[in-house]
Amino acid sequence: MDEGFAGGLCSRQDPLARIFELADDAIISVDREQRIVLFNQGAERIFGYTTAEVMGQLLDMLLPSRLTNVHRAHIATFESSTTNSRKMGDRNEILGRRKDGAEFPAEASISKIAVGAEMMFTVILRDVTSRVRADEQLKASLREKEVLLKEIHHRVKNNLQVVSSLLGLQARSIEDQLTRKKFEESQNRIHSMALLHECLYQSENLAKIHFTGYIQQLAEYLFRSYGEISDRIHLNVDLDSLYLDMDTAVPCGLIINELISNSLKYGFPNGREGRIMIQLRGIGDRMSSLSVGDDGIGLNDSVDWTATKSLGLRLVRTLSRQLGAEVVLEPGPGTHFRVIFASEF
Repeated sequence: MDEGFAGGLCSRQDPLARIFELADDAIISVDREQRIVLFNQGAERIFGYTTAEVMGQLLDMLLPSRLTNVHRAHIATFESSTTNSRKMGDRNEILGRRKDGAEFPAEASISKIAVGAEMMFTVILRDVTSRVRADEQLKASLREKEVLLKEIHHRVKNNLQVVSSLLGLQARSIEDQLTRKKFEESQNRIHSMALLHECLYQSENLAKIHFTGYIQQLAEYLFRSYGEISDRIHLNVDLDSLYLDMDTAVPCGLIINELISNSLKYGFPNGREGRIMIQLRGIGDRMSSLSVGDDGIGLNDSVDWTATKSLGLRLVRTLSRQLGAEVVLEPGPGTHFRVIFASEF
């Protein structure tokens, strides 16, 4: 190394050198052989060495030994590149080694400049130990909150299932068939909400639920709950992948519950066979279209579904208003409802 080259770089009389000295970040320059020729006060604070201890030494002393070859190759590649500066390390983070041997995470950039006949490489390095530690604490806190939220969803689901089971037990003791059916319908509504919490409990994203999978599970449960009736009715589904938050998923789930239940109860009398169809489509501008229909006997022409006192259809109207959704009864054959609502997909 040229002593004049090193001495000129480290002159404390040079105003530029004084700026380097006062910087909080470590500013370290090396020559082509990767020997240190500039080591500012920020570097002294971060690494624990004095300038006298490192001058003329290989940069390797500031790095974990397992990374020295990688770093040397990086500088060699950088020297032959057409760029004059770049970030260093994966995600712009590298590891440094202090005088006491302790390793620490850092952000660094490297630049090169020709000084006379020599090539000088300058690394500007910042110790990010505090930030990394804070990030790790934040991630740990988030993991704890995720576990808590999962446990809450699990307990809500369990409590709803208890209520559903109680309704089922009560229904068995009721002789009047009409009253018993009302209990069973309420049991299905509660199960549709419990299933949402179960899906969230199993999901990695606690903010949104994969509604496509939920529809499949809900429809299969309703078919099982109606027993012999559903044996002669086939389920056809055509679903886009769609994620909803709970505020949207709960009313949507209850709407699906009501429409499938109505089809199973009223669409196929006297042993009639047929199909129930569910279609879910993303239609752009964060809007989605949900269609639930059947090829059964359809609604009586004299029935105005927007004014009927049927609890199921009243719930569909109320829940749609809650969603700010548009509900359309499409022409037959059969009964087909389409709900258009705001969503993300």
